[in-house]
Amino acid sequence: MYKVMIIDDETMIRWGIHDLLDWEKEGFIFGEDGKDGRDGLKKLLEYRPDLALVDIKMPGMSGLELIREAKEAGYEGCFIILTGYAEFEFAKQAIQYGVKDYLLKPIEEDELAKCVWRIKEELNQKEGERVYHSANEDIAREELLRRIVLQMETREELEEKIERYQISFGEKILCAAILTDRDMLVHKEDGGFQEKVKVFLQDEKVYNEKIVMDNQIVLIGFGLDYKTWVDLLSKRNEGIRRRFGEGLLIAVGHNVNQWYDLCYSYEFAKFMLEQEFLFGNYDVLSINTIEQQQQIVECPQPEQFMLLIEVGDLDGIKESVGKLEAYCRKNLMKEMDIKIQLMYNLMTIRNSLEKKYDCLNGHIMILMEKMNQSEKLQPLVELYCEALQDMCRQIGSDDSATVIKRMYYYMEKNYDQDLKVEGFAKMFNYNSNYLGKIFRKEMGDSFNNILDTIRIANAKRLLLETDMKVYQISEKVGYNNIDYFYLKFKKYVGISPKEFKKGKFLRN
Repeated sequence: MYKVMIIDDETMIRWGIHDLLDWEKEGFIFGEDGKDGRDGLKKLLEYRPDLALVDIKMPGMSGLELIREAKEAGYEGCFIILTGYAEFEFAKQAIQYGVKDYLLKPIEEDELAKCVWRIKEELNQKEGERVYHSANEDIAREELLRRIVLQMETREELEEKIERYQISFGEKILCAAILTDRDMLVHKEDGGFQEKVKVFLQDEKVYNEKIVMDNQIVLIGFGLDYKTWVDLLSKRNEGIRRRFGEGLLIAVGHNVNQWYDLCYSYEFAKFMLEQEFLFGNYDVLSINTIEQQQQIVECPQPEQFMLLIEVGDLDGIKESVGKLEAYCRKNLMKEMDIKIQLMYNLMTIRNSLEKKYDCLNGHIMILMEKMNQSEKLQPLVELYCEALQDMCRQIGSDDSATVIKRMYYYMEKNYDQDLKVEGFAKMFNYNSNYLGKIFRKEMGDSFNNILDTIRIANAKRLLLETDMKVYQISEKVGYNNIDYFYLKFKKYVGISPKEFKKGKFLRN
């Protein structure tokens, strides 16, 4: 509906024009009428109707003066002049001010209807042009932003277009983010993606500019550091997950200080998106995601897994697989490299175990096939862990050699505890005297001597590598009595702990 008002100092004229047409049917609704020239000008500039019917001769201010001042004040609507005077001079001046039509009083219904219909057609055309130009301007603006993030033109060329489209990048903190869907990355375009994006973008607080590019949405944020923006995007994505069952996948670039550096923020967001295999359990990928992986992690070797399998340490296998997963993320390893390494490890371990135990079934091959089809790191390493634990269960045995291996492995990991043969005997359901004998036979020395050897080796390491006090190291390796620790240390090393520690500084 278009807005219309009447400005005439005669009440009966105003009422008559109201009743002369079915204005709503013609596509117009009335605002407040103007009772004279000055009142009409005030209301015209306040309500900004699309059409104003103005009497040309009114007290205080004529219709022509009203039209002139309204135009000077920036009013862009249409005017129809109403007058009882048929002088050509009035019509000529009115045309000069852009008046659309000139009607003589008393106004005829047909004449008014024709005049209003012509103006309505002109208003419709203007609105169509406005929408068209607005849409095309939005398209051109989006294309300019696309060229900025892709660095497709020189800085000077882009600056000229930024000025043309009056784009203000606000504060000197800019950041780019990419919105996509996991299914679109891996399989196919998901119709649900568009619906998720539509809901996501309803909250305009989370972005300043938007670009559609390669079946993805690129958002640009102004004035927010990326950590704050990551929090905003994450909270918004939580709502998407609750509504749709799964959120969008979002990759966020780092902050930049100038618009012409946005390409670097976008490139980093793209790089993070490429790590989706590693971080598939994250919904929002940013530099924070990498920083969280920066603890010191060593990659467990096949030999370590072999030992864990042979001693039957299922929890140790799971723990070591967790370290392997962290190592892959920390080093941003490629999907294919990870899969090749894990497959190689499994085949090496399986071949070694078959030579020694000859009892493995083909279940591992099924698990390896599933591993090859894994699309994320987490399910891949879960299958890897399952395969290792499955081999552990298959070779599980209570023969004395395996029991002694498990005892020794446990002693190496828990030398600080109060370890005794009797405790292991209960664990493996053995007679303690018998277990002590077979331990000596397998290891070539007694249980207590082997335990002392392990503890003193670790005490030497701590003396060399740390600034811990001797009494602290004594407790750390399982000797609660400092005198007893000195006695044992001198027996196995030949000098006291203090002399050994002093020798460290001399060596340095």
